Amino acid sequence: MNKLLLLIALYVFPVNAGIYKWTDKDGNVHFGDQPVNKETATKLMIETNNAAGITNSSGNKEERDYLLKKIEEDKQSRIEKRKKKYAEDKKRLKYCNEYRRRLQNHIRSNSSYTRGTNGERNYLSEGQRAERKKILSKGVAKYCH
Repeated sequence: MNKLLLLIALYVFPVNAGIYKWTDKDGNVHFGDQPVNKETATKLMIETNNAAGITNSSGNKEERDYLLKKIEEDKQSRIEKRKKKYAEDKKRLKYCNEYRRRLQNHIRSNSSYTRGTNGERNYLSEGQRAERKKILSKGVAKYCH
């Protein structure tokens, strides 16, 4: 009996709800009739038979091919975003490790120096050492979050 009521309701009430597509902050694409944020969502235009709520896409090869192409493009876009994020994370980790290593060495050492043009050592004053420690600490804070 419940199935019969559902079938009647689907036949009687036209489908006017929109289908939306949006991408979350992690790059995942979502589809639904209620987007989380309408400003960032795109309303998909799918031709429907309003009297019965039946989409015409099931018999329309061009529309099906178009949707499949869009899905594949979205998939490739997500893959590229993941690759880019992975490369950025790898680079950030490299800088993080380098700043941490340099800061630890700076703290452990009794004195620090820079190399002059002839290769001679120019030892830093306590003020210069404090400034270098501050710079290295900022680097750790920036890349090691």
